Amino acid sequence: MKKKVFVTVLLIVPLFFAPAQDRALKFSAAETIGADAVIGKQWAVFIAIDRYREWGPLSNPVRDAREIRDILVQQYFIDEVVELYDYDATAANIRRLFADLRTKTGMDDSVFVFYAGHGHTDDLTNTGSWIPVDGGRDQLAQANWLPNIQIRNMLSALPAKHVFLVSDACFSGDILDTHRSASPEISSEYFRRAYSRISRQVMTSGASETVPDASEFALRFKSTLRRAAEPCIDPEFIFTNVREVKTTLPLLGVIRGSEHQEGGSFLFFRRDAVSSPIAAGEPAGASGAGRGDAPQVFDSASAQAAETPFPQDLVLIRGGSVMIGSPNSERGRSSDEFQRRVTVDSFYMGKYEITQKQWQSIMGNNPSRYKGDDRPVERVSWNDTQEFINKLNVLTGKKYRLPTEAEWEHAARAGTKTKWFFGDNPAALGEYAWFGGNSRKTTHPVGQKKPNPWGLYDIYGNVFEWVQDWYDKYPNEAVTDPTGPTAGSFRIPRGGSWNHPAEDCRSAYRSWLTPGNRNIYLGLRLAFSPGQSGS
Repeated sequence: MKKKVFVTVLLIVPLFFAPAQDRALKFSAAETIGADAVIGKQWAVFIAIDRYREWGPLSNPVRDAREIRDILVQQYFIDEVVELYDYDATAANIRRLFADLRTKTGMDDSVFVFYAGHGHTDDLTNTGSWIPVDGGRDQLAQANWLPNIQIRNMLSALPAKHVFLVSDACFSGDILDTHRSASPEISSEYFRRAYSRISRQVMTSGASETVPDASEFALRFKSTLRRAAEPCIDPEFIFTNVREVKTTLPLLGVIRGSEHQEGGSFLFFRRDAVSSPIAAGEPAGASGAGRGDAPQVFDSASAQAAETPFPQDLVLIRGGSVMIGSPNSERGRSSDEFQRRVTVDSFYMGKYEITQKQWQSIMGNNPSRYKGDDRPVERVSWNDTQEFINKLNVLTGKKYRLPTEAEWEHAARAGTKTKWFFGDNPAALGEYAWFGGNSRKTTHPVGQKKPNPWGLYDIYGNVFEWVQDWYDKYPNEAVTDPTGPTAGSFRIPRGGSWNHPAEDCRSAYRSWLTPGNRNIYLGLRLAFSPGQSGS
């Protein structure tokens, strides 16, 4: 009898902040695990498959993976994210991913793994396997299957101190040993002890049973991550909130045969626990990055004397009425891309993303990881962009700003209604954008790809571009020159990046991050309103 398995595994990789021991994370963790604790990089890997070559399609794996990714990125300290979706998630690429992690993770790092897709159990041996996108259907041949024992060994072999696997899958019980001590009393002493010991933990949505594609466990898991208010949470906390599902029997244990030490545990550290450093005198905006940079003092006289590559090349974007958001039929869309009609006035927009040379000329520093004068500046928060724009406007007498979200999408679409301005076929994206499929895992000098029909380069890919608005769901009514809500918790970057798949480079794709977040894929592009030249 053939059995379908839906598996979910999460892995955490350093994608957000430069040094692992940044000030914000260390401050956040000091009270719970001690000021002297050594904190390594926080890794997250997502493997999810909706479309298979031989197996039937699924509806939820990629969406679940991306939603969990977004929650972690927005609300927790994550240094780097690694993603394999659909046709990239071959057996060879999954093995290659874990081999790469084995060489790149350090002994103080933490790794969280999420896999979502088909799984299967071998009736002869009663052992489960992941089914990669190129997995065959023949149970005897088991072509390109990844048996649980191999998954277990790949995770155990990682040098990272902490590994946490979440498997929302059928028949994954042979990965873990369900024997564990009674739930501990939560205290600072518990967290200090748990973080100092090696941990190899696994959580599954069920025992030896079929798990549905639309999983109640997955919903509770996401809700628990999203709603938790504690400075840090561990698998025990999560399990307490997901074990009450009605359709399956969730399990929590350790990787069988691993070096797990009794009392050790993986920890997620929340970002909103770092508001105190600002009150204590840390420069505003530093809580998201914590690279140890000294605050920059703006000297307008010396700045005016500097070689400043401004004014920027600007393109006139003529106003008009446009439908933003995506139709329900658009593959890869999220529910917050509700379609609505907006009208925007004419404005100017930067032909290129702001480069490192331009940023250096105004700010006197270059925060970017991937250095190059003509590459886009990255690792800048929304707060950083406001400081940059304020200094630029003092220097030039202009009134530069970020585009609004509606302006950005109007400019990106360039009068089109398709997923990308060039159409609906992602095969053409490489002509216009540096993205996860062609970037070689780095940024590139601006203006090397073809522009969109209105003359904007790199509007997709290279780096995400911050826009002015606070994040919220779109209102239903048609509006003119919308500027978003008056307050909120998250700001919006648009356009995808060198590290993101084609679906995240769609004209309608929306992301959201706290204003203090700095990341190696976050940059900016300027806007300018006619008649706002300043003095």
